[in-house]
Order: sequence, then structure tokens, then C-alpha cells
Amino acid sequence: MEGSAEGAVEGAAVAGDFVQLGATRDGLDPYLDCARRRSLRAVLVETPAYLRWRRLLGRRPFDLEIGVEEPQDPEQVRKALADAQVRPVLLLSGFERYVYAGFALAQSLRTLPWPSVGEEFRPLDKHELRTAVREVAGHLPQPRQQLLGPSADEGDAGEEAEELGYPQVIKPVDGGGGLGVFLVQGAEERRDALRHIERLANYGGGAFTGVIAEEFVKGPEVSLQGVAHDGNAVLLSVCEKFTAVEDGTEGGTEGEPDEPAGFREVGHIARHGSTATAELLELTQSCVDAAGYHEGPFHIDAILGADGPVLVEMGFRLSGGALVALIERATGLNWAELTFRVHLDGADPRELIGTSGTATAATAGQIRATSEEQLAAAAGLSPAGCSLDIVPAGPAPSAAGLTDDERTTLASDIARHGGSVGRVVVTSDQGGDVRSVLSFLADNRRRA
Repeated sequence: MEGSAEGAVEGAAVAGDFVQLGATRDGLDPYLDCARRRSLRAVLVETPAYLRWRRLLGRRPFDLEIGVEEPQDPEQVRKALADAQVRPVLLLSGFERYVYAGFALAQSLRTLPWPSVGEEFRPLDKHELRTAVREVAGHLPQPRQQLLGPSADEGDAGEEAEELGYPQVIKPVDGGGGLGVFLVQGAEERRDALRHIERLANYGGGAFTGVIAEEFVKGPEVSLQGVAHDGNAVLLSVCEKFTAVEDGTEGGTEGEPDEPAGFREVGHIARHGSTATAELLELTQSCVDAAGYHEGPFHIDAILGADGPVLVEMGFRLSGGALVALIERATGLNWAELTFRVHLDGADPRELIGTSGTATAATAGQIRATSEEQLAAAAGLSPAGCSLDIVPAGPAPSAAGLTDDERTTLASDIARHGGSVGRVVVTSDQGGDVRSVLSFLADNRRRA
């Protein structure tokens, strides 16, 4: 176990423990701020390797940091909390990998957000959610999909594969951040993608629980951010996505196939949730109903297809990728604070949103910069009607000082959450063209 008392609120009486299972990968740590405002001791549970990586990245320390070899195992976390005499009054997940364990642990410990989240609630993976939505709202369009086995041989299903047509998207049912998501153009690439996923480890180590193949739906991509309360979905924001299709990399050893093309979210444009269409509102509520998710933060990814929004996936946590900060710029709403108010105070988010003085006309966008040239190009812009800010990522630490075991544990994190030199954030409440500015900065990328 690793502990740190740095960063505690000086002179504040500890009223209880807030436990965050899994660190945010964007470094914002909005729950940490919420806990400090309430004089709650902030406890972070993560792998020892990632706790060390956070320190190398210069991230803010929690009041107590506990290293657990497999945070995805609720029993390991429960024992570690008991050994450290931590008694949580609220337990939330900060990273997709640990959402499943987080809700199971809250129920086991009888602590918030249980039981208001739903006494028997458990997060649904990508395949389970689509199946559940089909049962409660079968008229909503969904991509055709095929549930595959965890190995390449089990997933090579001949006729069923061809029924989906090509291109297809191959991805784990319990991944996150684009890890193991591949776009394939034919049967051979499909088999290669499955073999690559078979060799990949999920964040923190361990295998994926399953893989799905789905038909590729072309269209603009959006994500929806909200909070559920008493089973009602309340939207804070609608985000338009910029998604890049990345060329595959060459096989690492002789005889290995080249990696197929993958996806990466590179930017977003956020607007107030009141701008959501009726179709998006229906999809949102259908997902909340299908999951049996009564209370808490969520985000939903969808593609705007020809017949309406097509469900991609749903997450039962705050979004990463610095979206928490972007949403606050666009709406004036602090997503993490709303979550704490709902869980700890029983507040209705609709009333909080109605009294918060939201800037519904504002638009805020950001692009993830991967080169100093992109940042320099942004610095030279003076877009009419927009304000532009550059948020540098800071120097990235070298992985050379990590042990072999740490590099293995962190491999997926470094691959999917490294490589950024900063963000360019563009805001307009004067009708400025945020989209044009971001499109200019993303011109050197191939977008889906």
C-alpha cells in the first residue's frame, strides 16, 4: 500500500472518505475537487504501477493513495480499504476499466451510490446494452452485430461474418478509450484484428471478456453527457466528435500480421444539452431505462445515421478526454459537482441546471494536439468571434525508468493515453465558427 497526505485541505475536519476507483487518464481529477470542498478525505485506488506513473506525470496527489494489483477485482479492493481503515461515504469509478468493480463494491459495502443507483444494478457491456435497448425500444436503429469468442479461431464465423458486410468494426465488449478497436475491410483483416485483440491486455492487465463485430455505420458521431436521477435522464451537453482513422502499424515480430486501422477521438465540439434533438433524447432515456440505471453520471456515444441516431455504447461515469472541462466552458455546468450533489444531497439535477445560469448559446471545442507544429499553428490564429486557449500537456516522462512488470501493466495506457502535447480550446458565444477553426487544426489527420 502506498499513502500520501499531500494536498489535504489545511485545517479541514475529515467528515468521511470519498473513494475513487481508478485514476482519470486526462489528469483533471474533478472528483478530487468535489471531495475537498466537502472536507472529505479523498482516497484513490489504483495499480501500484499507475500510481507511480501519475507521480511521474506530475498529477495532483489524493489524500490517501492505495495500490492494488488488480483494482478490477472488488474483493482485492475491499480488503485493501479495510486494511487502511477507509470507510467510504461515496465510492465512484474514475476510469472505464474499473466501473464494473466500482458498482459491485459499493453494493457490497452498502455505500453510495448504492442503493439509489438501483439495488441490483450492474453496468452492462457494449453487447449487453444493445441487447437490452432492443428489448425496451426495438424501433431504435442499431448496427448489426455478432458476438465473438475471446480467441481469433472462435471469432472466425464464416457466413455470419459475411452477413454483416464490410467494412466492419471489431472491438472488445469491455474496452475503453479506443483500445483494440479496429476497422477491417475483409475477412483476412478481420482475422488479423481478432489476433491482435487476443494479444492485447486490458488496462491494468488481464484479458477482455469478449469481442464483437459490427457493421460500420457512416455518419457524424456525437456523444451525450448527463446525470440520471430517479430513472430520468438529464442531459448536460451534446458533443460533436472529430474521429481519426489511424493507419495500422507493422507487426512487431517476424510472421505477425500488420495491425489493421484503428480509431482515435481527436476533438469535440460541446453545446448545451437543451440543443439535443427529440431523437437523441429518446435514445438517451431508452439507454437509461434498458440499463436500469436510476442515479448517476453517464455518457452515450452515437452515430447520426440516415434513419436516426445509432447507438454505439454507454458509459456509467464521467467522460475522459478533458470533456468535463470542455462541457463546463460550453454550459456553465460542473458535471462532477452535479454528480456529488445528486448522490450525497439527493438533489434533482433538473432544478440545479435550471438555477445555474447556463450559457446555452455558447459553443466550446477542443482538438488534441500531437505535435508542436499543431500548437504553433493554433498560436498563430485569431479567429473572429472566438477565444482560443492552448493548454500544454507538459513534458511526458520516459518509460525507460519503469520496471518490466510496470511497462507490461501500463502498456495499454501509454499506447492509448500518451502522445499528446496539449489541447487547443476554442470558445464562442458570439456566433464564431468553432468548427472551422478545429477543422483547420485537424487537417493533417485522416477523419472517419
